[in-house]
Amino acid sequence: MIYSKVFLLTSFVSSLISSVDATAGLCLGTCENVNGDTLCSFTAKIDMMAGELGYYEFEECPELGTNPTLGMEKGVTYEFKQIDPTNWMHPLGFAYEADGAHVDQAELEAGVPPPGTNSACSDDRTCPVPQYQRKGTLMGGTVDGLVVGSEDGGGAGGEVAADFGLEAYEHMFYYPINQWATYGPFTVSLMFDDVDFASDIFYFCHIHSGMSGRIKFIDSEETPITMENTPALPYVYDIPSDFDQKCGTYGLEKYQLPNDQCLSEYVCDVPEGMEQYSKCYDAMNCAMMVGMTTNVDDETSLFLHQMIPHHQNAVNMAKALLMTGDITCNDLTLASSEDGTVGAESEDA
Repeated sequence: MIYSKVFLLTSFVSSLISSVDATAGLCLGTCENVNGDTLCSFTAKIDMMAGELGYYEFEECPELGTNPTLGMEKGVTYEFKQIDPTNWMHPLGFAYEADGAHVDQAELEAGVPPPGTNSACSDDRTCPVPQYQRKGTLMGGTVDGLVVGSEDGGGAGGEVAADFGLEAYEHMFYYPINQWATYGPFTVSLMFDDVDFASDIFYFCHIHSGMSGRIKFIDSEETPITMENTPALPYVYDIPSDFDQKCGTYGLEKYQLPNDQCLSEYVCDVPEGMEQYSKCYDAMNCAMMVGMTTNVDDETSLFLHQMIPHHQNAVNMAKALLMTGDITCNDLTLASSEDGTVGAESEDA
C-alpha cells in the first residue's frame, strides 16, 4: 500500500515536472502581418562547437542555446531560413519522430496523415508538408534547366503537386560551400493545419542524424496545446567538457597530457601565446594515437579502426582552428567553377 502511494506520488511529480518543462523556454518565431495573414520565421544556424558535429540554434532565441524547443501555432505559415553559411550540409527536415528518415520514421509529406488522427488527407495528398524553396521559388527536379535531384513523387507519374522540393533542396546542400552559397538563399515553409493531432513534431538534419529538436504546437496565447513532451527524444545531446569548450573540440577530456598511453608531448617549443592551443593539439594527437593502436582480425576492420580516429581528429583540428577566430571568409561565392554552371559544380562535387 505504501509502495503504491509512493509510486503514484512519484508519477504525479514526474508528470508535473514534464509539464513545467514543456511550457518553459519555448523559442518563438518572428511574426508579421502580410496581406492580412500571419507569417512567422525562424532563422537557423549551426553551432559547430556544440557536441561532436554541432547542433541547430536559432537567431530568435540565442539565450536558449542549441536545439531549442520551437513553438508553432497551427494554421500559421512558418518560414525557416537557412541563409547563414553554417547551414551548409545541414538541410532541415520535419518528421513525426526524432531523426525521421534516418530511423525509418514518418516525415511530414503530402500523403502521410499525422499519426493518431482520422485524417483522410492522404486521399487527396493534402497532409501537412514543408515546401522547400530556393530564392523564394519551390524547388523541383531541376535548377537552371539541369537536373539536380529526383522528383519527390509518390503520385501517379510523379505529378508536380506531389513534389515539395526536398530532393532538389537536399541535393544542393552537398555542393561545395562556395557553390552552395551562390545558389541560395534557401528556405523551408511549413504550415501545419491538422487540428486533431495532439503530439509534438521534430525538426532534424536530413544529412546528419542525432541533431533533432522538438516542435510544440501553441495556441494564440503562446501556450503549448500539449504539455507532455511526446514522442520522446531517444537520445541525450552531447555536452563538451570544460577542456573541450576551451578548444572547440569534443571528446578530448581524458586524453590531456600527461597520459600513460601517449608521448610526453606532440607540439614542441611552444611559442608564447599558444600554450592553450598546443594543449588542445596534444590531446587530439593522444586521442588519435590511442584510437589507432589496435588489434583486429581482418583488413576491413583494420581500415576502419585506423580511419575513424584519423577523421575524428581532422574534425577536431578544424574546429579548434575555427575557434581561434583567425580564419575568415568574407565572400563564400569566390572560387566557384569556371563557367558558374550547376553541371560543372555537380561534377566538382
